[in-house]
Amino acid sequence: MNPLGRGALLLGITLLLFGLLLGLFFPYFGRGPMVLWVVLGGGFAVLYLVLFWIVRKGHLQIRSGQEELRASREKIRSQNRELLARIGASVRVEKEIGKILREVTGEVRRILDIPRCAIRLFGDPDTVIEELAPGIPSARQLFPESSRPEDLEEILRMEKTRVVDDVRKIPGYEGKKEELERIGLGAYIGVPLRTQDGLQGVLFLDRAESHRWTREEVETAEAVAGQVAMAIRQARLSREQEEVTERLFALMNNVPGLVYRGYPDWSVGFMGAGAEQITGYAAKEFLDGVLSWKDVIEAEDIERVLQTMRESIRRKDPLIRLEYRIRQKDESVKWIADRRQLVYDSEGKFLHIDGLALDITERKRSEETLRLTQFTVDRSGDSAYWMDRDGRLLYVNEKTCSSLGYTREELLSMSIREINPDYPGDSWGNHWEEVRKRKSFPMETRHRAKDGRLIPVEVTVNHLEFGGKEFNCAFARDITERLRVREESRRLQEQLLQSQKMEALGILAGGVAHDFNNLLTGILGYADLLSIRAPRGSETEVAARVIRESAERASRLTTQLLGFARKGKNLAVPVDLCRTVADVKSILERTLDRHIRIRTRFPERAAMVVGDPTQLSQVVMNLGVNAKDAMPEGGELFLSIGDAVLDEAFCRENPGSAPGRYVVLSVRDSGVGIPEKNLSRVFEPFFTTKEPGKGSGLGLSMVFGIVKNHGGTIHVQSGEGEGTTMTAYLPAFEGEVAREEVPEPSPVSPMGRKGRVLLVDDEETVREVCASMLEVIGYDVIAAENGEEGVERYRERWREIDLVILDMIMPKMGGRDCFRKIREINPQVRAILSTGYSLEGAVQEILREGMDGFIQKPYRLDQLSEAMSQAMRRAS
Repeated sequence: MNPLGRGALLLGITLLLFGLLLGLFFPYFGRGPMVLWVVLGGGFAVLYLVLFWIVRKGHLQIRSGQEELRASREKIRSQNRELLARIGASVRVEKEIGKILREVTGEVRRILDIPRCAIRLFGDPDTVIEELAPGIPSARQLFPESSRPEDLEEILRMEKTRVVDDVRKIPGYEGKKEELERIGLGAYIGVPLRTQDGLQGVLFLDRAESHRWTREEVETAEAVAGQVAMAIRQARLSREQEEVTERLFALMNNVPGLVYRGYPDWSVGFMGAGAEQITGYAAKEFLDGVLSWKDVIEAEDIERVLQTMRESIRRKDPLIRLEYRIRQKDESVKWIADRRQLVYDSEGKFLHIDGLALDITERKRSEETLRLTQFTVDRSGDSAYWMDRDGRLLYVNEKTCSSLGYTREELLSMSIREINPDYPGDSWGNHWEEVRKRKSFPMETRHRAKDGRLIPVEVTVNHLEFGGKEFNCAFARDITERLRVREESRRLQEQLLQSQKMEALGILAGGVAHDFNNLLTGILGYADLLSIRAPRGSETEVAARVIRESAERASRLTTQLLGFARKGKNLAVPVDLCRTVADVKSILERTLDRHIRIRTRFPERAAMVVGDPTQLSQVVMNLGVNAKDAMPEGGELFLSIGDAVLDEAFCRENPGSAPGRYVVLSVRDSGVGIPEKNLSRVFEPFFTTKEPGKGSGLGLSMVFGIVKNHGGTIHVQSGEGEGTTMTAYLPAFEGEVAREEVPEPSPVSPMGRKGRVLLVDDEETVREVCASMLEVIGYDVIAAENGEEGVERYRERWREIDLVILDMIMPKMGGRDCFRKIREINPQVRAILSTGYSLEGAVQEILREGMDGFIQKPYRLDQLSEAMSQAMRRAS
């Protein structure tokens, strides 16, 4: 008997005994009351027993129901565990979400024994996955994927499980009984599929008829929904991870370089497809261990790479950058930029490298080219600098620094206006726009150095656009030397033009002197003839003497003209220029104003030159007189002799001079000086600043001619109020030259016949007067007016002709050719050359061919007589 039954029997016996006790202990009530209490106690006991039986039977029924309920719930829990286990296994094994959901709906429908299980995934449009029992139609007929019913929207709004026991009671479905029956929808559970990313869909469990869903069924549906939501999220995460992995692998394989993972033993765990492009080896050869990365590093670079790795690991560096060379499969060499991420464990132990290797061979070549270019620009002979729009210096090369005397840092803090005084602030903008328009702009300007010097430069400015910005890039060349050469060239050009002008004037002067000498020859000759024939002391003799003196003064003028024309060096003998200056000084001291003090300075030894003593004295005299005229109020005249060695550079600047040792004659005065505009004209013939009648303008021109004729050069330095210095350079003489004796003229007296002379001259006056003078001194004359006629006359009568007098310049045939033709007729012919030119150049050449004498026009009777006598003596 169970505890409840035992309690009920014990209660009944207790009540019966209680009734008997009442009857025994209370006799005063009588027998009747005792029986009554016994009957009441027994009745109560029987009544309780009846009630006990009824209660027990109910208890047994309730207990049986509870046991059945517990068994049912345990079965449901077991089914749920099985269902969730199957779903979990499917989620772990399968990655394709559609297949997972189909398996889930099938397991739910089978285990929960429902006709239909569906999952509606949200999308555009939604996706519905169903699992149906045989004979159950698809719910898509009533709930197409393109639209969402009201109750589904309710689930979405509430975001909680919706349990419907009877669909027909849902507002909106009252009139759809037949349609609901047709698709087999009477009750359902709708559970939202919620993940961290939000609502993904709804899980539906359907029954064809109305059904009161149990708590276990609802919990099962929610548990399944949780697994499905987790599966959806994992599937999506897995898909996204796969996509990321695929993109990552695609990126690593398509990156312009090589992505790899390397380990401390030089093996690799991953190597991208760029391995073959960079190394020439396939990635598989590295992954299979056929090669290690160390095998391709250039031997000379391995130790440097290892040392860098050791140091970086010791310092626990997270990132290092290496540049080294590798040798490819074809033995060619490439430069690699290796960016390495060093990975350590939690204890700081080095695990591996995640690296990216890039081919930088072209960059290295470009860098080498850039370094070479930079080296070239920095060490260029020209300055180079970059400027921005405001003229600030952004780059300067070494030449810019050295030429201006600034450091690079100093220049980079300056603007172009600070080193170029030709760019005031208000003109820089115009200059920038001009360069911008023309792209390239050459010009000449000046740069100011740190010490204040102004350096002339030739600048080429180029406008450039780089990196979206505008710049001016300039190259500047120091043209100091070029300008010096240009100025020197200009000066030389002026000297050349001046020399050519002087040469032309000299030729003109020489021609005038020659013609003038011919005229003077007639005047002097007739004056001498007239003096001989006129009674001594008569008016005729006096007139002849005046004529002769006037002609001689005119002759001296032609001598000056010939000197300017450099045709006046009659002698070439050694001359001590110190003695010449001393002699001229004594003359000047007697003739110059007493307010002019004369000083001299001579070297210790003689200053010998080769030349004509008279003409050299004339040079000193003319320079002294010219200096005197420049000091009307008195002053100092300084005459000095020195020596100098002229080099090639000096001679290039002074055409006509040759390198060597020279005697230097310097004449300096303290006079008024010469205006700059007149400096280039001081040696021109007839140029003078004196008043009319006070100077012929031939003094300095004769000096110029004589100096040039002696192989020298002369310079003038002067300025207004600064005095003047004339410096003549004459070739020094160091040898011995026999002095040419100039015989004194002897008196002329009429004589008997001395011989026959052939006189050849194109000037009729000269022929007539010379013939008359020859007859006076005892010679018969045969005259000819040109060289051709002279040759014919000599061919006809050469045996009776004792001497030939030849003019030098004649039409048809000159004196030289005439002499040569005559010598062909008679090699022993005796001849005298007569010309208005001086004894030099062509005259000397003719004399060297065998002439017996020379007489310069104009000549007097006594000079002609002496020349004839000397020629006849030489012939003898």
